[in-house]
Amino acid sequence: MKRARIELAGMFAALLLLPSTLYAQDDTMSFGEDEVAAGQGQEGEAGAAPGDAMTFGEGEPAAGEGEGQPAEGEPPAEGGGAVSDSDVLGALGVDAAGGTAPAEQPAATEEPSSQHPIWAVQQVYALRARRFDFQPTFGVSLNDPYVQHQSITLALSYYITEVLGVGLSFNWYGGLGKETDLNYSVSRATHQTIPINEYQWGGQINFTYVPIYGKFAMFKEWILHWDVWVIGGGGFIFTRPIPVIDPEYRSFDYKIKFCFNIGLGGRLYLSRFLAIALELRDYIFPEELENRTTFSDPEDREVKGNWVDDNFKLTNNVMLQIGVTLFLPFTFEYKLPK
Repeated sequence: MKRARIELAGMFAALLLLPSTLYAQDDTMSFGEDEVAAGQGQEGEAGAAPGDAMTFGEGEPAAGEGEGQPAEGEPPAEGGGAVSDSDVLGALGVDAAGGTAPAEQPAATEEPSSQHPIWAVQQVYALRARRFDFQPTFGVSLNDPYVQHQSITLALSYYITEVLGVGLSFNWYGGLGKETDLNYSVSRATHQTIPINEYQWGGQINFTYVPIYGKFAMFKEWILHWDVWVIGGGGFIFTRPIPVIDPEYRSFDYKIKFCFNIGLGGRLYLSRFLAIALELRDYIFPEELENRTTFSDPEDREVKGNWVDDNFKLTNNVMLQIGVTLFLPFTFEYKLPK
């Protein structure tokens, strides 16, 4: 009974509310020109409401056109923007034609240039430090017009640094010297004899300094490397006079003399261990000469003290020596790269 009363009350309330709702939907609205102008001014001050019509300039895209798409040159916004079919196919590795898109190829490595690079600082062509320098040479004297001395020299040096070396040299003169034609002609024309000497062999301790090295182009085809050294040292030499004043009684033995030397040499490299060497060296030593005084008494002629001059003469034996240089070991390693 109570329930029936409640249902009747609800139906009555629904009947009361139904006519007012229908009346509101059928109502029409009309605005005058003043009301429209006033309403636009208020809307302009309060801001445009959502859904109102908007106008754009020529440079502005139309509303909704291109919305969600990135500007040109900008990556698409993460999680935003429209996704096209091509994007989906591209992500799946399928091109627009339906084929599978090729995988991304790694960047090709650059091929080395065929031209040789030019280094700012060139390496020394042939290193000398901690290498032996073996020099066999042949020499001739230049400063004695009456007798010519010839020698075969063997020298071995060890370079402590690139420019400083120390070594030994051995000179053999025995049997290689000869009297010149000038001495014979002068003796025959003037009936005067000039004392001359001959050498047997000598040995030297030398110090070498290489201050200059370089290269030059030959016939625009080859690059040749060279260096120049200064050498000096001391040692000994065996010499003796050649008997020409009184050869019937006089004969001499070789005697040792202290000798020092100084010279200048150059080297032209054929390879990193072989070179042509040319050297001018002055061997300086006190020389004992034959006595020009002759004696008529045979006893005086046999006295050996009368055979040689009492005074020693400081002699310069300037030798021009040419040969080869052989560096040992043949190979070497540069300490620093190019």
